[in-house]
Amino acid sequence: MKIKCNVSIKMRSGISLTILAAFLLVGCLGGSDAPAITTVPQTISFSTAPALAVGGTATVKATASSGLALTYSSTTSAICSVNSSTGLVTDITAGTCTIAANQAGNSGVFPAAQVSQSITVLNTQSISFSAVPTLCLYCTATVTATASNGLASSYSSTTPSVCSVNSSTGLVTDITTGDCTIAANQSGNTTLQATQTITVPAWSGPATVPSAPTAVTATTGSAANTVMVNAGAISSGGSPITGYSVTSSPTGITATGTALPMTVTCPTTCSGYAFSVIANNAVGNSASSTQAHVLTNYAVKETFYEPMTQPDDSIFTGTFTFDSTTNTVSNLKGSLTESMTGIPMTTVALNYQLSSVSDGAGGLLVTTFALNTTNTFYGGGFAPGSGSGMYFGYPGANNGNAYAMIYINLSNPTATLTQAQIDKLAYADCTTLGMMGATCMTGTTVAGYGTIGTMSGYPVTQIIMKQ
Repeated sequence: MKIKCNVSIKMRSGISLTILAAFLLVGCLGGSDAPAITTVPQTISFSTAPALAVGGTATVKATASSGLALTYSSTTSAICSVNSSTGLVTDITAGTCTIAANQAGNSGVFPAAQVSQSITVLNTQSISFSAVPTLCLYCTATVTATASNGLASSYSSTTPSVCSVNSSTGLVTDITTGDCTIAANQSGNTTLQATQTITVPAWSGPATVPSAPTAVTATTGSAANTVMVNAGAISSGGSPITGYSVTSSPTGITATGTALPMTVTCPTTCSGYAFSVIANNAVGNSASSTQAHVLTNYAVKETFYEPMTQPDDSIFTGTFTFDSTTNTVSNLKGSLTESMTGIPMTTVALNYQLSSVSDGAGGLLVTTFALNTTNTFYGGGFAPGSGSGMYFGYPGANNGNAYAMIYINLSNPTATLTQAQIDKLAYADCTTLGMMGATCMTGTTVAGYGTIGTMSGYPVTQIIMKQ
């Protein structure tokens, strides 16, 4: 019998030609009636499991023998989550995190059997207290605990008959003599705790008026036109403190209460005011504290759409402090993603706030840089849209500077920006991974600076939130 077999091999992405030919040959040798084999099996294997700590991230890596892309999922969603395409794992709590990898196959490849990888999440976090403060009878003092993951701690008194504590500020108020013990807990993790004990001695000598409150702070309140005023420590004078009064400078705003922190309401706006505190007891009133500026910490995120690197955009995430007494911004710093590097994107640190300029319409344009210099573009300086986008020092060496410019609404930093304000946002990346030959990657608008970014990037959003 004459066997006729016409074999036509059409390559599919990731399929071994040797394997495919072998299957087709078996079909031919089996006789003229043997069916053509058009699919091949595949397997999935994980690389070595990464280390993953509580509250941290890590990336798992699995490979299909077919070379096709994989999809990741978490089978322990209460412990960890995972990006379905990149394998970036984000821990939620301690335990065993299990990630599954799947490959659905295609017309030439069978689906792969699911493979999983388990990662033991290590609780490497810790909480530590600063030095023990001095606490006298009926006095107040502040304890400070810091968690290794940078998240806020909550405070509680384990000796409530001796002392109490404000859960968020750490302000301790003594009730009687003895050992006052304060516990600091990491929010969301009751197993992570540290304690600090303060010994409170008996008061010696006659009672006096309280001392002037020290370490007074003021920050914007949760409600509009309010300020929260606090004091770090007050000596009672040996008699229980019965009340506090807050006054403003310039004068015109006052408030009284029996506990700190105290929320003070301003008639129209709190902008431009500083605040001081007086404590009183049965003997009389303390001297006034020094005036405290209203300082508030904010987080900011601005996004620049990058049509040539989609789905990756250039994003600046950072923090700053706003002084609403003087309407100034300090310590703007953060990181800028380099969208040409893919996911996970490389970031460049921006730690030098070197410019803060009024826009003449109730706002500030504040810029932070990668280097301790504003020289970014050809010809010097950093003006958005200048220097044809070429790096400073061209055609010589590139100093590799980068910056991000944000907009601060002085009357309300968290207010949604208008389109005109968004148009004034800008960034530049002249570091190695942000270069296209001699040209830096930038983001600007025609409305704001007369030109769009060098890769057609432009600002689309800015979000500011109180920390």
